[in-house]
Amino acid sequence: MRIKSFTGPTVKEALRLVKAEFGEHALIMSNKKLPAGQYEVVAAIDYNLAETATAGLKAASKSQGRILTAGTRASLESELKKELSELRELKELCFSFAARSGTPAADVFNRLEENLVKGGVDRRLAKKILMNTLSGVTRDKAADIIYLKSRMRKKVYEKIAVKDPLASNGALAFVGSEGVGKTTTIAKLAALHAVKGKKRMALLTMDTSRIAGAEQLKAYGRLMGVPVEVARDIRELKSAMASHRDKELLLVDTAGLNHRDPRRMSGLMDLADACPSMKFNLVLNSQTRDEAMYESVKGFGALPIDSLSFTRLDEGAEHGAILNAMVMARKPAAYLSTGSRVPEDIETASKERLLGFCMPN
Repeated sequence: MRIKSFTGPTVKEALRLVKAEFGEHALIMSNKKLPAGQYEVVAAIDYNLAETATAGLKAASKSQGRILTAGTRASLESELKKELSELRELKELCFSFAARSGTPAADVFNRLEENLVKGGVDRRLAKKILMNTLSGVTRDKAADIIYLKSRMRKKVYEKIAVKDPLASNGALAFVGSEGVGKTTTIAKLAALHAVKGKKRMALLTMDTSRIAGAEQLKAYGRLMGVPVEVARDIRELKSAMASHRDKELLLVDTAGLNHRDPRRMSGLMDLADACPSMKFNLVLNSQTRDEAMYESVKGFGALPIDSLSFTRLDEGAEHGAILNAMVMARKPAAYLSTGSRVPEDIETASKERLLGFCMPN
């Protein structure tokens, strides 16, 4: 997309200049009267960036009359990439202007953005999703809200990542802030894999700071016939893991903590260093909003987080925070907890379910 300003003694004259250079399909982004009495019209015209880059390389090769050397080609590609980056920035600027222009396309853009924001999606992420959606859309489709919603859902679906860390054997530690539901999540998963999946497993807990924390997990273990071990420190945890080396799965409960507490976060990092084969799942309350969610993701990001789980989806109708967290953490979603029943109210995350939660029809 090329953007250029045109000036003339009248708006009509400025528009004539736009038409002469850009043709009938120019997008008028803004117009205003200048202090000197002239009128300025800002206009834009689409063109294919990829074709421009390819044409640039071919032209450079033709002008030299020979095949480009690797070094020359790399230099040209670097320059073209820089130019394309600048053009993309201009394109985003164009959409920003267009969103305020009062055109039908701008109205659709704003409605889609507000729908995402009302669903809990961060406004900054909503804008990026829409920019990605609009990229490559023809002019006649730019105001078609049904088409754009379908295209937007497809774009987001392609970006969603999911993973089941218990699909393979090993140890998985659950970490997160106090009260997010780590222990209940572990109980649900244990019931699914030990009772229904018939896998050999043990539950290990380092949650000795919370009143009755270990007792809660022991109670679940007795009901499922799964052994439960309490470890007061890393040494005891490693010993418990060694005593259950015959098990296919080891689920490790950790104490809920404030990620701003450097001493306690240091303890989790020591755990990661001491058990390099252990995977870590960050459990997040899906009802947490905006900066609190970001701070949690960022704070626990010091650990080698393997995947994310989201709890309390039944407590709200807006789940855009899930998408926000996944994008910020750059980690796949593993499990979704939709209630308090054990084990019914948990499921392995799928792209379809996440899309439905984050972007309902």
